[in-house]
Parts: sequence; structure tokens; C-alpha cells
Amino acid sequence: MINRSFKYIYNRIIRNFDDKDFLELFSKGGLALLFRVGGQLLGFVLTYVIATICGADTLGDYVIAIVILKIFTLISKLGLDTGSIKYIAAYAAEKRYRSITLFRKKAVALIAVMSVLCSFIMYFGSDYIAQFITVESDHIKITSFFVLPMSIFIFHYQNMRGLKLIGGYSFFFWMSQSLFSLIAILILTKYINCVDAPLYAYLISLIIVSILSVLVFTYFFRERFKVSEDTQINSDNDSIKDILRVSLPLMLAQAVHFIMSWTDKIMLSMLNSPDVTTEFTNSSQVGVYHTAFRLSMFATIGLMAVKSIASPKFAELYKKNDIKSLKKVTQQSTKLIFWTTLPLVIIFVFFSDFLMGLFGEEFEKGVFAFIVLSLGRVVVSFSGAAGNLLQMCGRQVVFMNVAIIGSIINIILNFTLIPIYGINGSAIATMVSLIVFNFLLVYFVKREFGFYTFYIPFLKSNKL
Repeated sequence: MINRSFKYIYNRIIRNFDDKDFLELFSKGGLALLFRVGGQLLGFVLTYVIATICGADTLGDYVIAIVILKIFTLISKLGLDTGSIKYIAAYAAEKRYRSITLFRKKAVALIAVMSVLCSFIMYFGSDYIAQFITVESDHIKITSFFVLPMSIFIFHYQNMRGLKLIGGYSFFFWMSQSLFSLIAILILTKYINCVDAPLYAYLISLIIVSILSVLVFTYFFRERFKVSEDTQINSDNDSIKDILRVSLPLMLAQAVHFIMSWTDKIMLSMLNSPDVTTEFTNSSQVGVYHTAFRLSMFATIGLMAVKSIASPKFAELYKKNDIKSLKKVTQQSTKLIFWTTLPLVIIFVFFSDFLMGLFGEEFEKGVFAFIVLSLGRVVVSFSGAAGNLLQMCGRQVVFMNVAIIGSIINIILNFTLIPIYGINGSAIATMVSLIVFNFLLVYFVKREFGFYTFYIPFLKSNKL
């Protein structure tokens, strides 16, 4: 009986590796997985260094200052970063490399104008922002000068996804900022106040990675252009209006997704809870919760790695109207995601006290929040890359509407639970909103394309 079971599993694995689409997901997803692991480890070390050297208060202030910068960067990008994946993947599949160049020129011009405007608003509105959210106004003024570098950085690593440069994308997305921030902070803490060192280190790393991302993308794009014949004859490219028609819904979707990702931290910095005392301030709460949240994100290693290669694959197959292959790749993605997530969550639950205790005694307050957030990751893995599928296949508005529902639930639950349960309430709010969000995404994939993204382990009807 046991031998037959092992033989069945072995045959299923071998049959999957005979499939070129699965092999592409596994091999390129495996490369992304290595960078994802490296990035998570570096992020862990960076958080550990800030927490142990500077304390939870400084870690919380650092997180909130970066959140403010990300909010204005999100606006300045106009959704063109995510939109570029769809445009570049489609153009590259047809070898229309001049179209890629023209699209990029329009997109960069739009981003530059919006970044300058956002920096202006951020700088002169710093005092008002500081009153609304617990953060130093000087930190906001300093970070206001970095909206453009961050926008350019994000735009270019997303461009790499469109060209399926998964190694480059994975390095810049997962590892680069943590790597250079860690190096910078270890140097800066020897010369400047520890309160300012983490933020300055982050901004220094941002300058470095923005320059490197432009150079790397330009190099590989030119190499691709040289060896491939451009099939474009006429300049039939999309206008700025057409591009914005695609990107703006993506920006709104990013905004509500951003709310789901960062509302808990922002509201912890704004609302008083039973945990807030002289020793455990709002900033400390944010620092402890961020650590629990960051650790739980280790469980999404498989999700992010597989999505990085699956997203352009979705766009390519949808462009070809190959729904059968789209279903196969989607379900194969979910299977890989699930089995790389579940073992990590099990480890997190059993060793939660030890893992949170590594950061110091005050971080042990986040053990329950860490467990709750980790369990939420299982639901996300169970649902697969449903959100990416909708965005890459012309269903941006559907994704945005679902994200809005999830964000509203997240805000209401955080507003209700934080004053009662503190960081634990915030973790519960995040988990519940994630469950609702992902189940709705799965439902709409079924409605739009006729198949589920769910993977149920050991069920023979999973035709992957």
C-alpha cells in the first residue's frame, strides 16, 4: 500500500515535469524563490539590527516614515508600474521592441511629472501629516525628495517582469533594498544618532537601487533588441489616454491593496489601545507589530516567487486566448504556492515564542499576533494567484472592486479591534480581511474564466 502511494506521488511529479509550462514555473519560480528567501533573511536581519540596537520605538518611527513615502510614491506611479508588465509582456511576445521603447518614454514622462508634484505636496504638507499620524515632520520633509527615485526604481523592476527577467526582478524586489540598507545602517550607526540612522540608511539604499535598476534593465533590453527582429512596421502604439485607461484602475487597485497591507500599522500609530503605556507607546506597538508581520511574510515565499513568473505568463496566454493553458498554469501555480507555504506556517506556530523573543523581551508581546498573521498566509496560499490573474487578463476593475471591499473590512475591523485588543486586534482584522479578499478573488476568477484557482491537497480531482 505504501509503495503504491509513493509510486503514485512519484508519477505525478514526473508527469508535471514533462509539461513545459510547469517546468517554466518551477525553474524560474525556483530562481525567484532563492532571491525571495535571501530577501526575507536580509529583511529579518535588518529588522533585528534596528530592533536590538535602536529599540521598538525607533523601528516604529522608521516604518511609519517609509509608509508615508510609499503612499505618495503609489500616487506618482499612476499604476504604470503594474501596467508595464501587461504592455511589455504582450509587446515582447510579438517582438515589438520599438513599441516597448515608446511606451516607456511616455510612462517615464508621466511618472516624473507626478513625482515632482507629490514631492512638493509632501514637503509643504509635512506638518499636517505629522499631526495626523505619529511621525516626525522632519522625516517627512527628508523623504519627500525621494519620491522620484522610488517611483523609477519600482517602474523598472516591474519592467523586468514584463521581459521575464525574473532574476533581475527578484533581486531588486526582494533583496536589493534590504541589502544596501543593512550595509548603510551598520556604517551610519557609528557616526550619527541611532534615531535617524535607519531612515537615512533606507534613503541611501533607495538612490543606489534606483540607479542600478535603470542600468540593468537598459542593458538586457538592448541585448534582447539586438538579437531579435522587430516585427513592428507601423507605429500603432497606444496613446497616453489609452495607457492611463489601463493603468489608473491598476493604481486604484494598488491603493486599496496598499490599504490592506499598511492600514494596521498606520492605525496602530493613530489609535490608543490597552497596550499603550509610558513603556509601550504607539511607535513601540508599530515596531512590535511590524516585526510579527515581517516574520509571517516568510510564509509567502512560494506565493511571491511563483507569481513573479506567472503574471507575465497569464498576460501572454490571455493574449493568445488560450484559456485551457491559462487554467492549467493557474492551478499549477496554486499547487506550488500551497506546498511551499504550509510547512513554514507549521514551524511558525510551534516556535512563535522563540522567534519573536529573538528581537528582545518587549517583542514577546507580539507572539499571538504573529501566530494569527501566519495562519492567514495559509488561506492566501490556498487561493493561489487569483488576483494576479484578474489584473493580467483585463479584469483590473473587478480586482479593484474586490480590493475595495477587503480594504473597507480591514479599516472597520482595525478601528473596532485596536482600541480593545491592541496589536492582537490588528492581527485579527488583517487575517479576516485577507480571507474575505482572497475568497472573493477566487469566486470572480470562476465567474470570469470558468475555473477555480483553489488547490485541495490529496484530492484526486485536482487536475493539475
